[in-house]
Amino acid sequence: MPTRRGFIAAVAGLALAKSSLAQTQAFVVYDDELKNGWQSWSWAKVDLSVPAGGSKPIKVQGEPWSALALHHDAFPTAGYSKLTFSINGGGQGGQTLMIKAMVDGKPVDSNFIIQPKAKTWTQVEVPLKELVPDGKNIDGICWQGQANAYTPYYITRIQFE
Repeated sequence: MPTRRGFIAAVAGLALAKSSLAQTQAFVVYDDELKNGWQSWSWAKVDLSVPAGGSKPIKVQGEPWSALALHHDAFPTAGYSKLTFSINGGGQGGQTLMIKAMVDGKPVDSNFIIQPKAKTWTQVEVPLKELVPDGKNIDGICWQGQANAYTPYYITRIQFE
């Protein structure tokens, strides 16, 4: 039979495990709509919640250097290791998009570039160490087009894990 001290230690361990689990749960940015206080501060043509085969992704198209930019009050990235999302290049695909974190409202340079495939949903995982210096709070993320205008692409299920 467990002692009172053993029981208390087991309950404390369960509480610690539960709080650790809570810290590692995904922080959802977008899933059919913006979630958890996220807002669009985009400087591209953005349509939120576009019906597309049972889901409602974001539709984005733009001029050179325009971006889908999502803003949130600054938060620490400790406990998260990656940004994940699903993206579809639309009818043409091949858009060149640089993914950046925002710190103090300004994009942080990144070398993480993707080119979504036409008519294909792809799950993308971006290690946070590629986007933001350790110890920095971020207040947004953006997918910035490069030197050319780009045709529509679709993005959904954006979250920090």
